[in-house]
This record gives sequence, C-alpha cells and structure tokens, in this order.
Amino acid sequence: MKTKTIIKTKNEFIKWIGIANLFAKSMISPNDALKQFNNLDSTQRIKIKQLFEEYDKIRRVKIPKGEVDVAWELSVMVDAHIIATDFNIDPLTAVMCVAPVCKANERVVFK
Repeated sequence: MKTKTIIKTKNEFIKWIGIANLFAKSMISPNDALKQFNNLDSTQRIKIKQLFEEYDKIRRVKIPKGEVDVAWELSVMVDAHIIATDFNIDPLTAVMCVAPVCKANERVVFK
C-alpha cells in the first residue's frame, strides 16, 4: 500500500490533539506525537484501533452501571498507556489512532 501525504489546517490539528489528550493525559509535545503518528504504518494504526475496541468491549461488561462516568475515563487512560507500551509510542499517539484525521495509509501534515 502506497503512503500518501495529506494537508490539513492547523485548527484541525489543535482540535484532534486536544481531544485525544483529554483521554491520554500525556505531556509529550503535539509535534512529537504527530511525528510518532506519521511513523506508524497502516497495519500498526489499524491494530491499535482494534485493541482499543477490544478493551472497550471488556470495559462495557466489567464496569458497573453506576460507576461508568467515573471509571470510564480512567480506564481509557490506562488502556492507552498499555497499548502505547506495546507499540513503543506515547499514549497520546495511541489515542490519535482511534479517530485519525486521515486514512490508515496516509501521513498528515498541518499548515
């Protein structure tokens, strides 16, 4: 699969990173997270997204109904750190793979 590069606006970048970091709680610079994201190949990005989906299914079963709001955000953050460790990336980069602004085979540049 050939890797393409797409250009997005700086506002899209800020929004994407901001939302992803709400869950990851990372201290990495946004530009470093973007570099890590662009260095992942399409199969890695797809696998990361699938892992989040698997953990989400488990979360829906294991977290009691009354504790969903409190435990859900913490659980997602922990999952992001576990997945990031498996791929040797920052948790922010892992969360960026859940709802990317590009296709799996595309690199993204912001101007």
